[in-house]
Amino acid sequence: MMAPVRSRHVRVVGTYAASVAVSALVTLISIPIVIAVAGPSAWAGLAAGQSIGTGASVLIGFGWGTTGPTDVARAAPAERPRIYIESYRARLLLTLPIAVLAVLVTALVVPSAPWESALNCAAYACTGLLAGWFFTGTAQPGKFVALDTAPRVLGGAAGVAAVAIGAPLFWYPALQLVGILVGVALSTVTIAGIRGVADGVRVRRSLTVLRGQSDGLVLALVSAANAALPAILVAGLVPAALPAYALADKLLRFGTTAASPFVQFLQGWVPGSGPDRVRSRVRRAAIVGTALVVVGSAAFLVVAPWAADLLSHGRIRLPWVLVAAFAAVLVLLVGAQVVGLVCLLALGAGRQLARYTLVGGIATVPLVVVGVLSFGAVGAAAAVAVGELIAFIPQCVLLVRKSRGPVSVATTPTSSS
Repeated sequence: MMAPVRSRHVRVVGTYAASVAVSALVTLISIPIVIAVAGPSAWAGLAAGQSIGTGASVLIGFGWGTTGPTDVARAAPAERPRIYIESYRARLLLTLPIAVLAVLVTALVVPSAPWESALNCAAYACTGLLAGWFFTGTAQPGKFVALDTAPRVLGGAAGVAAVAIGAPLFWYPALQLVGILVGVALSTVTIAGIRGVADGVRVRRSLTVLRGQSDGLVLALVSAANAALPAILVAGLVPAALPAYALADKLLRFGTTAASPFVQFLQGWVPGSGPDRVRSRVRRAAIVGTALVVVGSAAFLVVAPWAADLLSHGRIRLPWVLVAAFAAVLVLLVGAQVVGLVCLLALGAGRQLARYTLVGGIATVPLVVVGVLSFGAVGAAAAVAVGELIAFIPQCVLLVRKSRGPVSVATTPTSSS
């Protein structure tokens, strides 16, 4: 009996991993093609639009990508479509003002290919409407790939192919946007049906739903800020330290991406077992998380210096102390995902998790300023690690306490009738 269960779990993780790998491959292939056809300045404009759009998508997603998997995993199957459609309507209400503002900012600040970059911004902003979190929480990796990943990746691939054969640069972000919107439409119709989509936005109800999602928004915003702000501070305060920091940070993101299929699986598996079995699964998830951080950090320590040398053609060398600092950040980031997003959310501790995460995020900014001014890139990385640790320690203490008591069921507007 255990062998088929393990085999199914391996298939789920493998499916999520394939989704990550295909998305990364299309992204990597697109970079040299767009640069060769449109030039480095136009590519830089598209990249800036992507960054601004990604920030907008965090606001549009309003934290459902963070807390949504647990919400739907804990809900009764009959309630799950309603949870999704209320989330969809609320996010739809946010999309127009946020996306328009992001597009205007992009068009104004990007000097090269401003309108193509603005369209790229719109495409990435609309990823906040995607339903991948729902399929993660309901443990449906096949639908995650078919309805979330595939349309988005195919749209991006079509855009790259169009530019490669001589189409105007406009078609690259345009086809990417089409793919994302097709994914949103297919996912929503599959989950809620045509009637659920056709009901439209109910402003008052959507505002109530958004108020109940504030903890998820805090978690998502702090995560996005912690990913972007340290590099901005390094660039502004000690520009000479930026190349080493930026390259090490890029390798760190590859490390967290490699761990994401396991985290996605656990987000659906732990809370989806029902209140009686959550604590036992939390303990097993903690073991998996420990194994992930041990293997991941060891691999990072070995691979990062070699990868940096390869990717930079030997022009950027990462000192061992910088690699060690980023390995510590990797341990804390992946550990926090398992402890917080998997275990604490499954135990109904979303509000406390948001509070601890916010404290750590606030502490990180002055720590990075002091660190980069004192020790350059190494100081910045060490400061990020300390900021993550400030949030992680109370999360672990809370997990120990919560795992011994009864599982609380958080009631939010997205799960109430």
